[in-house]
Amino acid sequence: MKKTNILILFIFLISSQTFGQTFCEKIKNSYLDQLSQGQIFLKVNAVHYEDGYGRNLVNPTNNELLNNLSVGYIFHDALTLGVSSINSHVDIREDGFEPVHNGIALYGKIIFLEYSIFSANRFDSVDVLNNYPILRNIYFSMSRPFGKNRVHNFSENQSIRIGFGLRYKIYNGFNADINYNRLLDAEINQGHHKGILSLGFGIILF
Repeated sequence: MKKTNILILFIFLISSQTFGQTFCEKIKNSYLDQLSQGQIFLKVNAVHYEDGYGRNLVNPTNNELLNNLSVGYIFHDALTLGVSSINSHVDIREDGFEPVHNGIALYGKIIFLEYSIFSANRFDSVDVLNNYPILRNIYFSMSRPFGKNRVHNFSENQSIRIGFGLRYKIYNGFNADINYNRLLDAEINQGHHKGILSLGFGIILF
């Protein structure tokens, strides 16, 4: 819940009268304005906040960086499909013992879909989106893992994660991204959704 509050606060700040207008002037264009059909982007998630655990910075000197890379293909300015090297985990939870965080590595890769919720023309008449076009960059995400790391009884569908995020342009093809996602089926982790807030950066390759 704390991570969700951080994301909501971030969106509120950039939407406020005093901060939002200045912020939008600095980034100049909506993230969507730089896109066209058939573009490819590369993203790395640099910081993670998981529910119940502290901040985790990705170490660029080892495999942590390689395990946090995503490549996506933009079919049009609202829909993105991609693949990521992010690993899927569940905790080891036994009565009478402290949970072992990410104790079981399930899958080594994920396929993801992102849809920019407010990009459709039917939202053109919504005043708040016209006043703060950066809000058009809010997207819904869904990911499904593949590539088993070890023998286990957890299916890919049990490990599906859903969430939402906000991506915005910093300079030319360089973008910042903040997103929150959680397990769709908490039973795989004994009732805990393993919500994760991630901060990342991406670049439009071509």
